[in-house]
Amino acid sequence: MLVVYNMKTTQSTYLPELANLSLAKADAALSVMPATGVIDQINWPDQYPAAPQTTFTLAHTDHMLYVRYEVKGEVPLSTKTNDLELVNEDACVEIFIGDKDNTHYWNFEFNPAGVCNASHRKERKVDVVRLNPEQLASIQRYGQQLCAAHWTLLIGIPFSLIDLDLTKESSRRANLYKCGDKTAMKHYASWNPIEAEAPAFHLPAFFGEIQF
Repeated sequence: MLVVYNMKTTQSTYLPELANLSLAKADAALSVMPATGVIDQINWPDQYPAAPQTTFTLAHTDHMLYVRYEVKGEVPLSTKTNDLELVNEDACVEIFIGDKDNTHYWNFEFNPAGVCNASHRKERKVDVVRLNPEQLASIQRYGQQLCAAHWTLLIGIPFSLIDLDLTKESSRRANLYKCGDKTAMKHYASWNPIEAEAPAFHLPAFFGEIQF
């Protein structure tokens, strides 16, 4: 049985019109909405006391979850150019989403260029299945560098990819993260707080909840 700690909840806004917009126009529409949440939990302050200012905005259509990240105070380092590379070494934003039974989860990790590392797993090193090229291609991505240290990334994750049926489910457990293993300011921040001795994101017990 999964024990859950300190679970935050947040709401994704239903915007069916996004389905008919280009990613650039969808990004513009979400950019004027109030942010859904802030990735500001500094879980290991003694080791990593700061992180770039990062907000996220959630919206969905009948078939797609959109997450728009906005990052201020960080140069958008993007050294990885191929999906499934270790984008956590770059400036990185992430969302981990539990499955409907809360036994496994998907981890989606992106650098500012939209390069994605993603898999389905039970734990960090247990039952790990990398997404295949077709699945990776289904993930929409649109990034912008607004100035030297201000960037945004919009991603779209098909509900079919995470086996989400809104006629049968109204929420999913999830957490959102900001990290950068090899950036000028190494950092590990989360939306829902994490209680662990060292930086670790693959801990479903500390996921919050997204309501649809």
